[in-house]
Amino acid sequence: MKVLLLDIESPVSERLMGEISELPDMEVKIQEPSDWDPEHAASEPRPDVILVDIDHSRGHGLQIIRSLRGQSRERAPVIMAISSSPSLQYRASCLDAGAMYFFNRIREQEWLLDSLASIREQIE
Repeated sequence: MKVLLLDIESPVSERLMGEISELPDMEVKIQEPSDWDPEHAASEPRPDVILVDIDHSRGHGLQIIRSLRGQSRERAPVIMAISSSPSLQYRASCLDAGAMYFFNRIREQEWLLDSLASIREQIE
């Protein structure tokens, strides 16, 4: 399963990328949110899951999620948002924008990994 992590490169994102890569049959790529272009992304091999780091998207996280939601059903990946903010309003904003999952990076990382494993089983 292909996972695209939209995040700034940092020890935290590299650790998360490493943990996702340890799951069976996972291919993970990291890309800076500012470098991500939905028009260009449509022509590349499509990831099965796009994980948007809301904290490091330089204010564009919700816009990125909305643009992903606007893709056709056949092209639409599973959209996940992560943040270190525990705010329920923040979570609701991401889900309203079109994220299918929202995880608190600090408290819910195991749930994130479990969800990825579950999605992988569903698409195989």
